[in-house]
Amino acid sequence: MRRLLALWEKETLALSRDVLGLAVLFLMPAAFIVVMSLALSDVFKGGAARQTEFAVIASDGPEFAKQLTERLEGDGFHPSPEPAERGVLHVTKPALTLIVPRGFERALGTPLGKASSVPALKLVADPALPPALLLAFQQRVLGVVLGLRVSALMRRAGVAADAEALDLKHAATLNVETIGGTGRPSSVQQNVPAWLIFGMFFVVMPISSLFVVERREGTLARLVSLRVPFSMLLLGKVGPYFAVNLAQAALMLLAGRTLVPWFGGETLALPARWDLLAEVTACTSFAAIGWGLLVAVCSRTLEQATVIGGVGNILAAAVGGIMVPRFVMPETMQKLSEVSPMAWALDGFHAVILRHGGAADIAAPCAKLLALAAALLAAALWVHHRRRVLTSAQ
Repeated sequence: MRRLLALWEKETLALSRDVLGLAVLFLMPAAFIVVMSLALSDVFKGGAARQTEFAVIASDGPEFAKQLTERLEGDGFHPSPEPAERGVLHVTKPALTLIVPRGFERALGTPLGKASSVPALKLVADPALPPALLLAFQQRVLGVVLGLRVSALMRRAGVAADAEALDLKHAATLNVETIGGTGRPSSVQQNVPAWLIFGMFFVVMPISSLFVVERREGTLARLVSLRVPFSMLLLGKVGPYFAVNLAQAALMLLAGRTLVPWFGGETLALPARWDLLAEVTACTSFAAIGWGLLVAVCSRTLEQATVIGGVGNILAAAVGGIMVPRFVMPETMQKLSEVSPMAWALDGFHAVILRHGGAADIAAPCAKLLALAAALLAAALWVHHRRRVLTSAQ
């Protein structure tokens, strides 16, 4: 135990000299958390929660245009001033423009069986608008027009009716409740744990770099000559980097609580079960350190360590839903993402932060991460043993 503590002290001293490397481990994920949380805040809200501007151009007069605008407004759709030039419309300003032809208001009283006599409406849309958002506005327009038609027909039949009462959005109050919290994460709920995981796995860089330097300078050879087992040399690197990962997690969660809202984003809501959050963080850290140790043992130069560790992290992040959320991926990519350890870690964090789950909900991702950590450590020991056998044979 004394030798292990001495190795931890040695590794801590080496880490303390690499101030720039430590700064990158903390500043990089913090910058990603702030930038990505703010940049994608509207995207994660979904179509209904985003403020999309629309305008109504009615040839029957401004009063009818105002009537339609008042009924179409709401649920993320915000009216904008009518375009100055009716003949030339810029599809992005506003994103949606409803053009009502002459005679449409008068034709609303036409019996429903004679729909062909009603002039067709025209909707000019921004091509970059999400299809779901466009469909939502289409349904909104049809619902409002249906209410106006029924109201006009009832007045024609001598029955007093108010179009407001026939509007579909006033038909009933519907409250939606998702079991276990919201189904999809918000921008901050996605990006804080995602880039925290990415930053934790980047300990591969200082672990492998320092390992290569120690091998090159003969430090490892001297420790082996003192009969320090190679397995203990690897375990000697676990303690300090585990502490670094825990510090990363604490500061990144703090960034989600303070830094992101300070820039105008959403505040990260932390779970009541801090113990479960700590368990997921610890399992993620062990997997990240195991990856770092394997890269360190396999790499012979700093360049190899940088390429293998950096490219491996980027690929795992791209596939695992760190850079692109899995719920926007096609089904094939979602299945492929299940092989990424970063996806397992993200599932664990979401189970605690997003769904407020219990120990059973994090059991599977934590078990996968711990099994991976053990497999990576065993692989590192096997690679070292294999090299010693080959060197002895030569």
